[in-house]
Amino acid sequence: MSEQQNGNLQDQPWAELKLPELLFTDPVRGVHADVENEWDLLRQSACQIAAGRALWKHVVHDPLAELLAGEAFLRGFYEKIKKDRLNNAREVSGVILAIRTMWFDAKIEAALDSFYGGGAQVVILGAGW
Repeated sequence: MSEQQNGNLQDQPWAELKLPELLFTDPVRGVHADVENEWDLLRQSACQIAAGRALWKHVVHDPLAELLAGEAFLRGFYEKIKKDRLNNAREVSGVILAIRTMWFDAKIEAALDSFYGGGAQVVILGAGW
């Protein structure tokens, strides 16, 4: 992908990583210190998914994704995207993740909407890699 084909990289949504100030507060840093020190890789994958959703925010609406991801996962995922873009990768990291989670978002929203404003509970079962 040349700059002509995709436009200048500076014009892309992830041209520069801008982290929200809330990530640097003691409570949020404390939570993510526990995540990094106490969670196994499978549990940490939830933060990686959140980072992907946060960095594809021009596609996925998830206002809490940045906080759930934390600084380390946001920076790591951002570097993968940047590397893919600079190497003209056929697929930029996270694009499939963003589309797949949008599909789940739509299904959950439809389930909640099917109760016509009444009480609803959605139970999600998942499995790791």
